[in-house]
Amino acid sequence: MDGAFSSGMPTGVRPPEAKYLCKKGRDNTSSASLFSHINWIYLFEFMHLIVTKSSEECVRLEAISIMNVILMSSDAYTEREKFGLSQVFESISLLLKTGAGLLVQKEAVHALYLLLNCPKLVVTFCSGCTTEASVGAANDKENTYAIQRFTMILEGLADCIACSGNSLQALELRKNAITLLAFVASSGKSGFEILVNNKLSGEANFLTLIMQLLASEVDLEATVNTESDETFKARALLIREVLILLNRLVSNPVQSATVLRLLTNSRDMVSLTIDVANRLSRKEPKLRLSGSITKQMRESEIVDLGRMFKRRVSTYLGE
Repeated sequence: MDGAFSSGMPTGVRPPEAKYLCKKGRDNTSSASLFSHINWIYLFEFMHLIVTKSSEECVRLEAISIMNVILMSSDAYTEREKFGLSQVFESISLLLKTGAGLLVQKEAVHALYLLLNCPKLVVTFCSGCTTEASVGAANDKENTYAIQRFTMILEGLADCIACSGNSLQALELRKNAITLLAFVASSGKSGFEILVNNKLSGEANFLTLIMQLLASEVDLEATVNTESDETFKARALLIREVLILLNRLVSNPVQSATVLRLLTNSRDMVSLTIDVANRLSRKEPKLRLSGSITKQMRESEIVDLGRMFKRRVSTYLGE
């Protein structure tokens, strides 16, 4: 870590020690005296300062990792709101962008997930991302700026979902971004609207982006034969995560009509949806399956999820 940062470390804790101290936990009785003297918000803000001031990926990664450990040690209902400063969300929006690096993006997704697990913060975030909120706050500069910041976060999440590469890190990043979107979509009406109504760059919405991702992963699964067992498993986990989200959406009595309409509202979209549903609903004997757990997940669980999704789509289309 840069000396310029370590020399100004508050609370008497140096950066290399910060993550270790956080991971030991504040409930550790042997360290109770030390932890009682640490100002966790101050430490969190200092790590955030490092994130904003440094351009080195390794430094940013270490700092955002420490921020996440501090967030995990806080109570989501009674403490975490104090860490949800507007500047923190702004920094997360930058760390989610493609140029930040896969590992930094992954930690940024984790930070956002932890912050949004605070009920007050997720309400603020979701309402700030909706079109209605944008219109209602059009004349309020502060609210308008907040909306722009949240919009940048959504664009960053889109970058994470669409990130290129077939490495283990890239697959895990895409999966974590999907998990976060699933959480946001389940948080209420405004969270669901983020998934289906918010226009991203290129006029696409998250639902379209997710279907394109799923189609791409199915294609790669069938054609890539040189990847490691760990990477193959990571792709299977990603496909499963997407199918769980899609089935939750098309099975919801309130949301299903909107979702199915969007999945079939154009020739290209309905073709993509039907193709993916057909391919995932059947067992593929040519797939390389290694490891009993991965084999069971791919041949049984994912196929079952694919068939469930296909039934919902077929019923909606009247087939």
